[in-house]
Amino acid sequence: MKDYVFGLDIGTRTVIGLVCAPQKGALQVIAQEITEHESRSMIDGQIHDIPRVAEAVARVKEGLEQKTGFGLNQVAVAAAGRALVTRQVRVTKELGSSREIEAHDINSLELEGLRQAHLELEKMMGSGSTEKFYCVGYSVVNYFADNFAILNLQGQWAEVIGAEILATFLPEAVVNSLYSVLKRVDLEPVSLTLEPIAAIDVAIPEDLRLLNLALVDVGAGTSDIAISRKGSVVAYGMVPLAGDEVTEALLENCLVDFNTAEKIKRSMAGEPGTDITFRDVLGAEKTITYEEAMSFICPVLDSITEEIAQTIKNLNGQVSPRAVFCVGGGSQTPQFTDMLAEKLGLSPSLVAVKGRKQIPGIKITESDDEISGPEGVTVVGISTVAMKKFGHDFLTIKINDQDYRLFNSKELEVGNAIALIGYDPRQLIGRNGANLEFWLNDIKELVPGGLAIPSKIFINNKPANLKTQVKDGDYIVIQAAVDGEDGRAVVGSYLDRYPTRIVMLGETCIQMVPIVTVNQQPAAPDTAIKPGDRVEIKYPDLKTILAGQGIEFEQFQVRVNGEIAMGDWVLRSGDQIELSTPAPKPAPAPEPDKKAPAEAAPPEPENLIHVELNGKTISLDGSKHYLFVDILRYLDFDLTRPQGSIILLHNDSEAKFTEPLKDGDRVKIFWQ
Repeated sequence: MKDYVFGLDIGTRTVIGLVCAPQKGALQVIAQEITEHESRSMIDGQIHDIPRVAEAVARVKEGLEQKTGFGLNQVAVAAAGRALVTRQVRVTKELGSSREIEAHDINSLELEGLRQAHLELEKMMGSGSTEKFYCVGYSVVNYFADNFAILNLQGQWAEVIGAEILATFLPEAVVNSLYSVLKRVDLEPVSLTLEPIAAIDVAIPEDLRLLNLALVDVGAGTSDIAISRKGSVVAYGMVPLAGDEVTEALLENCLVDFNTAEKIKRSMAGEPGTDITFRDVLGAEKTITYEEAMSFICPVLDSITEEIAQTIKNLNGQVSPRAVFCVGGGSQTPQFTDMLAEKLGLSPSLVAVKGRKQIPGIKITESDDEISGPEGVTVVGISTVAMKKFGHDFLTIKINDQDYRLFNSKELEVGNAIALIGYDPRQLIGRNGANLEFWLNDIKELVPGGLAIPSKIFINNKPANLKTQVKDGDYIVIQAAVDGEDGRAVVGSYLDRYPTRIVMLGETCIQMVPIVTVNQQPAAPDTAIKPGDRVEIKYPDLKTILAGQGIEFEQFQVRVNGEIAMGDWVLRSGDQIELSTPAPKPAPAPEPDKKAPAEAAPPEPENLIHVELNGKTISLDGSKHYLFVDILRYLDFDLTRPQGSIILLHNDSEAKFTEPLKDGDRVKIFWQ
């Protein structure tokens, strides 16, 4: 059969199934089935024994299949609000120009609201939290068209649309246990909502939500709460107290097992004054009056209704609502509604139990409607919520080998999908490696960092991007971006700029190997260079070379290529060092004759200037005018053998060969 809905309410004590179909604005119930758990496999709405719960669901499924005559493989379910968390957000979307608002615009807007609510929830939990939450339902508190509140956006005209979204979340572990049960009985979830969302959908229809009303779904393990006001559902809450607490009070006072206590509780639904007979755990038959049974449960009812009333007020701005609707099997407990009315300061007539027969638009063909009371309301709501969301409720996709079920939308894109699953967006954008900057012989060097490898996205093995639309069943692979490596260098990377020089000392060849220091400390070729380091790679001077040969510079007259040399000279390849006989020691200067005039100091050569070349002082004489080109003959490297681009600096500015040189000028010439 097409266009049917299989709604399933997995409660703490019972499992209720409903197969229904839309029929001319009403809901036609085709078949229904109810069964009880054979053991306490659920506690406070949470599944504790997955195999046992699956057995109960299987019984309901098989019973419905026999009644309907066709197989059931898709189901709509709801989760209890045991660990419910809600977030309310407001989102807007610009349409570009004023136009008619379509259904896909609204779906996209609501999806953005869910994504924003999820982000706020993660922020609230803190970066250290590892607990994941699943969105199990949401309500639209208000729509906005160009900032004006409106009940329904579809068909309206606007440039900017907005919505206030009340999203509800449960821990992923709660939802996963529910899905595990369904998987064991070959059922695929097509809709997941929250029990109070489902209950209020039918118990308080939209035309009543203009009033400030409260809905209380009293189950066995939890009491779920929803609040309506000004046309919307504005808050959800949960109290972890319900029918089981009443059962446990009877269990302790009557000394019976849990199932017997349940029977006693149900017997109390009769008229006051009725006696209740049972057997205790010792096998003795006992009889108690209705009044005695009430005395056992009244203290528990008092605390349950007090907690529910306080939660309602907290959700409703510390005031009581105008009226309260109660659904769920626990709401039938004697005096429950009266006590709740007293706690809220309401007339008893304003706190009422609402059964399924009181819900308009429900058509039931079965002659014996065994689920007509308040316990049958939530399962109808589960079905109606699913019907409203056919086509855009859920889709199943796989992202990096992990299955996800997400709210569907005609405009669901890869970017939306990975936002809903909490994928870290920082993994999509790689960081280029940091540049390495340091100083080499007082010249700044830069080693660029490596470029990042961008992320890649594939859908069904085909290239995609964040804007690619996602369909049900898609397989998405996201390859995270890879950061570029930081710039790295070792001293040895620069030694090829300073090849070994060969000089001659007589007939002896001497190899001049450059000396390397980093931050004035000796360094090896494999020494790593760090940002800001000062690296020096320099050849030893003449005095150091001779000392390496066991020769003291001061003991000889030293010439290089026939020219008298100073000890700080840096030689070039091919230079010839000559040593003459030891220089005679100068005779002691005679005592000055006080009568003779003191000899004047020898005058300095005419037109002598001193110029700094690559950090060393060079003396120039013999000419009236000096040009930049005159300094080239003092270089310690061969300009005819290029090792890069030649850099000429005159007083730290770019130089020309014809520029004049003056005393005290600074010259730097090097390969870049």
